[in-house]
Amino acid sequence: MTAYPSLEPNSVNYDLGGLNVSSEETQNGAPVLFRHSLRQSNYKITLAYTNLTQAEVALIRQHYVDSGGNHRTFTVAPSLWNGGDVVSSTALYRYATQPEEAQSGVFTDVTVELVALLGNSLLYALTGQGATLGAEEAFTSYPMTGTAPFILDGDDAAPATAADLILQAGGAES
Repeated sequence: MTAYPSLEPNSVNYDLGGLNVSSEETQNGAPVLFRHSLRQSNYKITLAYTNLTQAEVALIRQHYVDSGGNHRTFTVAPSLWNGGDVVSSTALYRYATQPEEAQSGVFTDVTVELVALLGNSLLYALTGQGATLGAEEAFTSYPMTGTAPFILDGDDAAPATAADLILQAGGAES
């Protein structure tokens, strides 16, 4: 995990997202609202930079490449928020979109949109039952981000042995 470049933006815009609420119509026309969690989600932060040099723009470009676009998570130094405490200092971030650049002469204006990943980090351990070394692979996933479901299908595994899938996610608030 890499840290976002410590370039101070000229402006920071916050979109604090909203609660996970869905609505269903009823026969009398009044909607019924369903709340799916106790936390807000979809925090987006837009950093606007003006008059950056090519060396400073290269730092942002390289970080975007090193982060695999919007694939990998990274940290952002609290000093970038100029003392603001809108988002937790322990939050992780991803790029929402590719940074946008507008060149004017020798300077470049850059707009970067980040998504703050808040909440519990779930850790899954995949254990290979028949492996001689007890192969285990761990990875981190952030639920409710709009990705397809994780499907574990071991029907065609050789040798054919029964496998257990145990998901333990603690710390959820009710």
